Amino acid sequence: MAYTITLYKDGQSADITDLVSNLSWSENMDTVGLSLNFTVPDISDRYITRLLITAGDIVTVNNDEGELIRAVVINVSRSYPKRTVKASDYGFYLNKSDIVIQFTGQGVSECLKSLFSKVGVTVGTICDMPAEVEKVYIDNVKNIIDDLIEIQSGNDGKEYYYELRGKAIYVFQLTNDVIDYTFKPAENVAAFDVTDKNARSRGKYTHSIESLKNRVTAVVGSKTSGEMPSKQYTVSDDESISKYGLLAENYTVNSDDENNIESVAENELKEKNTLKRTLTMDFIGHDNARPGRVMHIEDEYLGINGNYRIESTNHKINGGIHTMTCTLKGI
Repeated sequence: MAYTITLYKDGQSADITDLVSNLSWSENMDTVGLSLNFTVPDISDRYITRLLITAGDIVTVNNDEGELIRAVVINVSRSYPKRTVKASDYGFYLNKSDIVIQFTGQGVSECLKSLFSKVGVTVGTICDMPAEVEKVYIDNVKNIIDDLIEIQSGNDGKEYYYELRGKAIYVFQLTNDVIDYTFKPAENVAAFDVTDKNARSRGKYTHSIESLKNRVTAVVGSKTSGEMPSKQYTVSDDESISKYGLLAENYTVNSDDENNIESVAENELKEKNTLKRTLTMDFIGHDNARPGRVMHIEDEYLGINGNYRIESTNHKINGGIHTMTCTLKGI
């Protein structure tokens, strides 16, 4: 697949594809936004265009299907004979902006729409998230988004995620469905799946009980310091306790959710009562590989055959060859 890089500066655009080298981009489920990096020549030469890229310029990366990445330049480092550029998609503004905002009985979906409107982020789609919010926030925008999503997840036990696509943000429920990672190198070459054993590295696989919890006690805090919780509820998995030993967690429940304390505890146990399985592999690059999405991986040596959610990606293009490293977790 061919990629085109365009620079937008001072109201003008320029195709800089031929001048860009060491192009890479990365994403992680723990942080909102994509980081884009590349270098360009920074010399005075009659045969080489000198790109005076500066912070605040806009860069886009297009593939054969259209715009893949839109990013603002946030850092430029000059060291002869090159200029190293770091850019971020519009998640940069969510990470760096603080806000004061109040929600009074609105559903999470409406709260998110109101929040995005106040910080100037275009909404693509937001799935139905009806849990009501009564809260005042004086915080970073990303922290508020994460907390609102946590409120909904605590209410219905489902997982949600959000991603930037161009200037627009999309909020959706995570699924376990495997998406398509078919790659066709050329017209005369057969298409193949990049997750196939012949298109990826062996990989590194680990599993651990270090973060496992098999007993959860949900508590609503007392209004008076030093007193027992005003309400508590405990749920356990006896089979897991017998196998791994007791690993208990106290989980604080917001007073607004105390009527749902049982379901909150059960949802927390469901999330934590599992082996943490992590897989790191190198693949032929594919633009569909983004955090939150799912791959099916089979590997006889590692003894795995199942679905894994992408936690982070690091894409690189060198010499026209697109590769990527993905860290995945077992579902």
